[in-house]
Amino acid sequence: MKLIFSLVIILFFFSGCSEENGKINSDVQSSYENRTIPVVDEVWLQNKINNRNGKILFINFWATWCVPCVEEFPDLVKIYNEYKDSDFEFLSVSVDLPSEIETKVKPFLKEQSAEFQVVVAEEKRSDKIINLINPEWNGAVPLTVIYDAEGNRQEYIPETKEYESFRNSIERVKSL
Repeated sequence: MKLIFSLVIILFFFSGCSEENGKINSDVQSSYENRTIPVVDEVWLQNKINNRNGKILFINFWATWCVPCVEEFPDLVKIYNEYKDSDFEFLSVSVDLPSEIETKVKPFLKEQSAEFQVVVAEEKRSDKIINLINPEWNGAVPLTVIYDAEGNRQEYIPETKEYESFRNSIERVKSL
């Protein structure tokens, strides 16, 4: 009798745990599904760059269809997690089509466990965004740009980088 009672308690305990884990997974899933990802233009981006409030701004331009971007993304998540509690702001700018936010961008962010701010560049204004960032930029991604606390561009990285390289760039800008 004690053995049956113990088995019932154990089964009840584990079934409760799996329900709780299901609830946690469901909460995480719904947080990505309910996440708002705005479509922005060069005016919004210029405002973001100008209003630094004493924080460094790290902007990464990427797309779900870009193989080097996808390969680089885990290092970006790691950089964000390392610096999120400091005088550092991280902005991820997807150049996917705005119509792909629900079908491609959000699922990708969920897969990558990306908790940082993400926006999608307005495709009709992409030339203006390119000119804002660097008139010599051809629009190729990935691209990372780091601005100092005053909004001055300090790093322009038009290629794939790894965690250590990003970290070195951030530390260099912090030391200015």
